[in-house]
Amino acid sequence: MPKKCGISALVAALVIVARMAAAAGARPISPMGPRPGALPADLVFVVAGDNRPTGRNAPLPRVTRTIFSEIGLIRPDFVLWTGDIVYGYGDSPAELAAEYERFASLVTAADVPVFDAPGNHEIHHREEPCEDRAAERAFTRRFGSLYGSFDAGGAHFIALDTAQVCSEDKLDAAQRAWLESDLEAHRNARAIFVFSHTEFFSSPTIDPDAANGHPAIQDRDGLVALFRKYPVRAVFSGHEHVYSRETHDGIDFFVAGGAGAPLYASPDRGGFSHYVVVRLTGTNIQYDVVEPGHLYVENGPDLAGKKTTWVVNGNDADVPLRGATVETAASTGRCADLTVESDLRQLDGTPVPVPIATTGCHSANGKRGLTFSLLAPRGKSVPIRVQRRRR
Repeated sequence: MPKKCGISALVAALVIVARMAAAAGARPISPMGPRPGALPADLVFVVAGDNRPTGRNAPLPRVTRTIFSEIGLIRPDFVLWTGDIVYGYGDSPAELAAEYERFASLVTAADVPVFDAPGNHEIHHREEPCEDRAAERAFTRRFGSLYGSFDAGGAHFIALDTAQVCSEDKLDAAQRAWLESDLEAHRNARAIFVFSHTEFFSSPTIDPDAANGHPAIQDRDGLVALFRKYPVRAVFSGHEHVYSRETHDGIDFFVAGGAGAPLYASPDRGGFSHYVVVRLTGTNIQYDVVEPGHLYVENGPDLAGKKTTWVVNGNDADVPLRGATVETAASTGRCADLTVESDLRQLDGTPVPVPIATTGCHSANGKRGLTFSLLAPRGKSVPIRVQRRRR
């Protein structure tokens, strides 16, 4: 009998070791949309979340389409989404698949990789018994894993699953063990960014009724203490449909839940549609909050009798555009002979330099389409034209 107990104890110990080894292994996550290629050290990425419709079978919010239209202009290296991309609750499998497809169509149009941390609306366990993991399987078919990480430009990015079936707003033992191992394995990364659905620090200005239903993640203090041991620079979350930012122990904690779901506060208290543009240059990080609807490229009005395209940025932040396109007639010249230049001037006619790089050109239907990049200056409308290259 003692011998059998010893064998049982050994087997149990081996099982625990095996589970810990599995937890410590790499857990790659997949994006919706194209996979990132080789990325530069200087990264541009966008953070957004919580675009779920206002009700079951309702259409996607229009502002979500606007956000993806602007993401297509920015052309970031990738996008971090903080969950709730579908309504979910009460959906049949066919309805849930259709909701995912509607979101996927926006991602396809923007042509950027989108990584998602699952939210309660993706998993919607309250409508299912704990043994039913159908919603989880629907998520993993799209994103590969419920939690995991990836590397980009010498930085490390971690997605957490805070919407686990019947274990919401916390990390279970297996995920916590994996997180600790993953952080340790990447302690030499130049920066680590974490994104999740459940917030770490609730917005202090959220509507009280919404705050009651959105508790912060469990064992927050323990997780923050863990993050402090490593080069974690920021934690992005959603769940609360507001914008909020707090800094604790040198780590920035964001609530960025303004991609279209019903807002939980008035605009002056963070209740406005938004996404965050993050620029990582060396060890410097810049965060710019962008309110959708103020960034676009369109034709006219013409200047000095010449056809003019305008890059409009009505935000209180410079925004990098890397995927903007302007069209011209094929008769204007060959792609190799064309470039895009700005013609921004002060009221007295003095030129205002706005550097533009022409990054691509294609021909179709008697048109030339030139792709260009620039840092769109805050509060400005920049007139641009296609010009022949100066020899």
